[in-house]
Amino acid sequence: MSRRFLSRRLVAAVGAVAILSLGLAACGVGSGSSSAGSSSSTPSLVLGSPGIPPVISGLLPYIAQQQGFYKKYNVDVTIKSFSTGTDATRAVATGQIDTAIMPPAQLVQLASQGKLVALQGQELPDWVVVSTSPSVNSCAALKGQSIGVDAVGGIRYVALSQMLKTCGLTINDVHPLAFPGNANPQALAAGQLNASVLHLNEYVDLQSQGIKLTTAVKMSEAVPNTMYEMYGTTKDDLAKKRDAFVRMIAAQTAAIAWINDPKNADAVAQYATVTGDNKAELLTSMAQYRQMKFWTDADAALPELNITNTIKGQVAAGNVKADQAPAYKDIVDLTVFADAQKLIQGK
Repeated sequence: MSRRFLSRRLVAAVGAVAILSLGLAACGVGSGSSSAGSSSSTPSLVLGSPGIPPVISGLLPYIAQQQGFYKKYNVDVTIKSFSTGTDATRAVATGQIDTAIMPPAQLVQLASQGKLVALQGQELPDWVVVSTSPSVNSCAALKGQSIGVDAVGGIRYVALSQMLKTCGLTINDVHPLAFPGNANPQALAAGQLNASVLHLNEYVDLQSQGIKLTTAVKMSEAVPNTMYEMYGTTKDDLAKKRDAFVRMIAAQTAAIAWINDPKNADAVAQYATVTGDNKAELLTSMAQYRQMKFWTDADAALPELNITNTIKGQVAAGNVKADQAPAYKDIVDLTVFADAQKLIQGK
């Protein structure tokens, strides 16, 4: 069963790379370019997405592109895949691309330096720490375990750190092992890992393959009022390309409404196969995502409480100095979402 899982993921990865390559070729874009080869009448952006093939958070822009929402709102968005959200965020910070789906902790760190700002978010985390060992059935039981994450400092790594704190452990009490993106469920299936931080759809996928998993901790229960991910850009790029960002956020907001409409469930599951899961499993996991309101178009999904908690967490972890910690208003620009709403409503 692990071979079948790995084979399917490999096919998905090849397919995702092929789709990306075709998209770049059609737009005349090379790696790191932000021109997207569009006409002068259509503003363009390059958006960094985590995972090869994409992890679940990369599904929204993929659907916005494939379902024609970017085209509808007259913005040319080229999706560029990165191994991790951390890599994509660094590419934004260094000017290689325009925007990315960013881990909140990393965005806060760079925002404290005055570099980045968030325009849209995904509020609710779907992270779960699971094990193939029945005895690793609680947060405390994770002590001494080797646990799969994406990268040191990456979003799975930070999520693991936050969950461990709820039972008095720290990241130093476990052994984080880096398996970027979808390599985590692959490693569990192949027996390279006994425990890992997974997305909900990855958990459903592994279970469907007959791989028995024990849940140690769920982030949504252990760490409420936290942030999952944010679409961020540099303040300089936002000033130069504000109209393009308004159009991008309008397109993605419209795509969220489409995703959450139950009548589109079959089509959403089909699109989601880009992650490497099969459609039957995705019909199950996507229904759970809709129920938990994983994608929401309310108030840009950037709640002040959640982001303030993220800021406090980074100060407590020593990643941001208290006297340099940004405020909510320093990190979030809600005017872009407000203008995107006007665009959607035809005002």
